[in-house]
Amino acid sequence: MVEIKAPVSRWKQVADYLREQILTGAFPSGQPLPSEQQLADEFGLSRPTIRQAINELKSEGLVEVKRPRGTFVRSPYARPSQTEERGLTHDADGRYADAGDIAWRDLGDPDFYREDATVTHTELLGIPAGEPMLVRATVQIAGDARRSHKLIMPFSVATETPWADDPRLPEPGDLYAHFEASAKGLHWTEHVRARMPMPDEAAALNLLPGTPLLQVTRITHAGKTPVVMEEIAVRGDALEVSYPLPLHKTRATK
Repeated sequence: MVEIKAPVSRWKQVADYLREQILTGAFPSGQPLPSEQQLADEFGLSRPTIRQAINELKSEGLVEVKRPRGTFVRSPYARPSQTEERGLTHDADGRYADAGDIAWRDLGDPDFYREDATVTHTELLGIPAGEPMLVRATVQIAGDARRSHKLIMPFSVATETPWADDPRLPEPGDLYAHFEASAKGLHWTEHVRARMPMPDEAAALNLLPGTPLLQVTRITHAGKTPVVMEEIAVRGDALEVSYPLPLHKTRATK
């Protein structure tokens, strides 16, 4: 039986012990924790006390409950279960698609609405703060993974497109094809960062407390003009992204 020391709260001692076992790898990522009853017997405590300790670990993002299977370890040091290669393909028929082998699909119908540009949109799209923008928003799934996807086009760009009168933006590949036909070449840039989710994002993506988002922001440039922004957000411990790294050659200095 594990010895309990006073005066620290008993549930906190249990949480400290389990946390140490998770962080040192004694309980590997993906492994189920012993049941509440097993832990109660091991520590000589009641199940409500054990449950309070497990709830503490849940709030830290170290464990998750998968009913009816039990409580499973989520090690902060474990690599995500999926890796997505970022990039685009362009086939002979002119179709654009993401280069990775993860097949994301919309969960339900997209939402279409208007949104005013924030400072971030101003910086990345080169438009005034407050400018109206068209938005196509979806939740997408691939197996058990979920992500949110927002496709954004400023009004100043949309006025010269078929979507000036119909704000229902198509899928990204169709937008790429449209601008390719009317511009002198397309190119893309992506920005990757981690952030904490807003409450509506946590609910839509089934996020556990303490779980950050991985956000990828892709900007489509038609010639020198930014025309479309995509904001992709996925659970930070469910996916990592991979990029080919370009080599920039510099001239030798004298």
